[in-house]
Amino acid sequence: MNGTKPTKPEAAHMARIKAMRCICCELLGQEQTSPSDVHHIREHGQARNHWLTLPLCHADCHQGRNGVEFERTYLRILKMTEFDLLARVIERMAKAEVMT
Repeated sequence: MNGTKPTKPEAAHMARIKAMRCICCELLGQEQTSPSDVHHIREHGQARNHWLTLPLCHADCHQGRNGVEFERTYLRILKMTEFDLLARVIERMAKAEVMT
């Protein structure tokens, strides 16, 4: 963690996150127009942790002007923090496991 190379379990987790639909696009009800990036949560000085990650589309919700890395407009619209989004991602992952 903390900027280190991910372990095999961490890399597998991040690959699963990257393969997911953007959590912001889903909650905003908008079409995802670019592949998902793995976004590391860094709220309130949180150290970089490969487990605390979100799927965010690259062009808009992650690196876009309104995205989490810049003006954070979508978080304000959703009235959510990055940790709130993480809870939704975990919920989505748990539902997927139940279905298999």
